[in-house]
Parts: sequence; C-alpha cells; structure tokens
Amino acid sequence: MLNSFVISKENKRDYNYNYNLHDDLVLNYIHKDLFNLYEIDDKSIICYGYCFDVRDPEKSVSDTLKNLLEESENLLSNIKYLNGHYLLLFRLEGEWQLVTDAVSMTPVYVDSVNRTVTTENDSEGLMTLNGFKILSLNDFTVKDIEVPQNKLKDDRLERIILDLVMNQYKYFKDKRFILNFRRNKMNKALISILHPVLFDNMLNLREDDDITKNLSGSLAREYKMTILNSAEKAEENGRLYTCNVHLMNYNYYMDQRMETSEQESIGSERNDSSDQRNIEYNLQHHLRYRNEKKDHLLFDPFNVPAIQERIYTFSDERNFDPLTRIIRILHPSIDFHDFSTGETLLRKFNQVKKKYDRLSKEMKNQKQNHELLSSAEAKGIEVSENLDGKVMDDGITFYPATELISKDEVFEVTYKKQGNGMILVESYFNNPKNAHRIKVEINGELNDIDEYLEGKFLNVKSDIRLKMRYERDYQTASWQRAGKMTIREII
Repeated sequence: MLNSFVISKENKRDYNYNYNLHDDLVLNYIHKDLFNLYEIDDKSIICYGYCFDVRDPEKSVSDTLKNLLEESENLLSNIKYLNGHYLLLFRLEGEWQLVTDAVSMTPVYVDSVNRTVTTENDSEGLMTLNGFKILSLNDFTVKDIEVPQNKLKDDRLERIILDLVMNQYKYFKDKRFILNFRRNKMNKALISILHPVLFDNMLNLREDDDITKNLSGSLAREYKMTILNSAEKAEENGRLYTCNVHLMNYNYYMDQRMETSEQESIGSERNDSSDQRNIEYNLQHHLRYRNEKKDHLLFDPFNVPAIQERIYTFSDERNFDPLTRIIRILHPSIDFHDFSTGETLLRKFNQVKKKYDRLSKEMKNQKQNHELLSSAEAKGIEVSENLDGKVMDDGITFYPATELISKDEVFEVTYKKQGNGMILVESYFNNPKNAHRIKVEINGELNDIDEYLEGKFLNVKSDIRLKMRYERDYQTASWQRAGKMTIREII
C-alpha cells in the first residue's frame, strides 16, 4: 500500500525510513517523498501523504504545513478545511497528536495496549480513527473534534459545499493524476470541479460498455486527456494521484433507515452528538472501500471535515442536491454531454430538430390538403390522404402532399366518369432521363410518368383508377412537383 506506515516503540525493518517522535515512539514509513515536516521553535507538524486547505489551496504540502503551524492557535479549526489523503501529526506543547484525513482513506488502527498505530488490522477490536478524532501519542487516548449542532437550511448547506470545492483544483495545477470515470452525476460534478486542470491527465474507465467508451472518447478529445487501456493499467503510469467520487454519493452514506437500536448502541459507548454518531456509523459501515489496497494517493472533493460534518444534516433528501449546484455554477458546459446516452446535446438537438421539422411539414401539409380531401369527397372522387391538389369542375389536379416521399407510398386517385366523352391524363415532369423513377399505373397499365407529358386521351367506360409510386425516397420540393398530374374529363 502506497502510504502504509506504523508508529511503534522501535524501528521496523520492513520500513525504509523512520522519524523519532520521542524517545520511545517512532514513525516508520516507506516513501520518502510522502513525508513532509515543518518546524517553528518547539512546534512541529508532519504530513505523511498530501493535504491542502480547500479555502485557498497551496500547491505544495510544505506550504500548507507552514500556514497551519504559523496559526497554531487555530490549528484544530483549520484542519477541518483540509482535503487530501494523509496522516497528520503535530506537536504544539510537547505532546504529539495524530489525526487523519476526514474519512481516513487509508484505515488507521490504534492499539493502545501495545502503543501502536498502523494501517494493518492484525487484531480484532482495534479502534479506528477518522478526521473527527485526535489521538494523543503520549497516553493513547482519543478526543473528538467538535461537530457543530446548528441546523442550516438545505440551500445554505449546498452553498457551503460549493464554496469548499470550487478552489480545490488549484492544488493540482502542477500535478498529474488519473480520474476514475463512470457515467453518473457524481463524475460530472468531479469533472466540473477539476476541469481547469484536466489537460494532459488520464481517464481511467471503470465500465467497458459501448456508451462509456463513446462518451469517454468525446470527453478525452475535449479535455485533451489520455484514456487508459487495459495494458496501460497493468503498467506503472507514473501518476501519484487518483481522483474518485465515493463520498459524493451522499444519499448512500446518509442511511435514513439506520435502526434506532444501532444509534443507541453507538451512543451508549460515548456521549456523542447525533451528528457525530452519523459520521461514525457511516464511516465504519458505508465506506468499505477504505479497506482496499491503494497504489495511489486518493482525491475526493468531499473528503473534507467541514463538508463531512454538514453532509449528514440535510433535511429533504428529494431537494438537497449540491451536485447540481456544483455543475451549473462551476462548469455548466459539461451538460453538453449526455452521460446516460453518451451523445452530445448538439447531436440530440439536431435529431430533435430534424424530427420537429418533419412533423411541422407533415402538419402543414395535412392542413393544406384538407381542402382537397373535402372537395374530392363532395365530387365523389376517391383520393388517398397523402395527396394534395385542386378539384375542378371537369376533373382534378394532384401531387404528393409533402416533400417527404417514401418509395413504399402509393398515391391513389379513383375518378368517377360523369359523361360519355374522353378522359385526358396529363403529367408535367419533362425529364426523360429520370422519368422512370416515377411509375404510373392506370387501370392496370404501367408506364413511366413522362408517357403522359403532353397529355394522353383514354376512352374508358367508367372509372379511372390511377396509382403512382416513386422508386426512391425523396425529401425535396422538386420531386414533389415532379409527381403532379391532372385527370380531366372532355365533355
């Protein structure tokens, strides 16, 4: 595990480095680059891992530690605004104390009997730490960091959370990281927070469905990111940080169905507030991924005590939605991508617009050919509903009612002869090269439409049954006009 360590009475051979906290207590650790120490006079502060103040992030851990120690009188208040993946040790008045990041991304177990702190749980019943507990390394006792009891409105909670995530990207301006990606609202909020620093970083797909692949490709092009493939995942990619969104699924961690007996059981051990109990319960029971081995330092925008102490106090689960506020204010253009379908909104807009234009034309044509259908019915002429035109005293002129013509359509007219004269059938499409694309069948005889270009007289005794078909689909006014024909009775 990248940031494994042990605090014990002696040096441990399995660890590469050590730092003597005092005569009989040693911090043993593996990675030199993750160890940061800052000292002023007789005060010291150590971070193993990384941390930054979300209100005004420094780009280096050492600068963050310097700020914390220079305001040591406000240290307990200021560490509530730290994000990161860390073990924090500080000595203000001769006593070393220890606190972890808000949810303790790497579990920290305390063995008060053997005076040991470690990331490995070798014994049952060991106490676990989180960012709301401070461990004294003198007598191995634990005290709580106060959790405020005032109840804020949900809208105010959303604004607090937004304020505490909006500047977090600044720490990563000179860092390289991997962003674990799934198609959900939490990832959309994570991208919204980090979008100023996504360039030249990596996108690690946690799902392999086609929609995810298409969407990730679009996102990678837009943000100039590299998509990790299966071979690259197995190799060293040189990135220290991995960005996750586990804690942003706040509805999951706020288990409204927690049984009263469980709350009472937790509360009976210590005189905790209800908010403190919620934090304790959820960290222990709903954050199981903490126990996984980690090859990178983790980043989650909600891994901040000042956020975690508020996240469990919302009153209306249906309306409390800080993720939407984060997206709409920090990076609204991310909604250009539809995470459910993988499509861009431009493509969806074009599809909807195309459908709308088609429907509009169909509605327009239906209104236009209503007069033809009514007039033809009054004159006893049978006309299919896909035709428009004009009924005359001695006949009918007709053509397709819409530019959207399908090769599967049949345009039909049955003209009932009124007198004993001849019938003239006339077409107007003067294009012999393409005339074969429109076929006209009259009383069973099939011809190309140009057979009737100059008019053709028919001697029939009763009805004229005309059917017209196109050999291809068309969507132009010119081909609509090409199908114009007239049936006129010569009396």
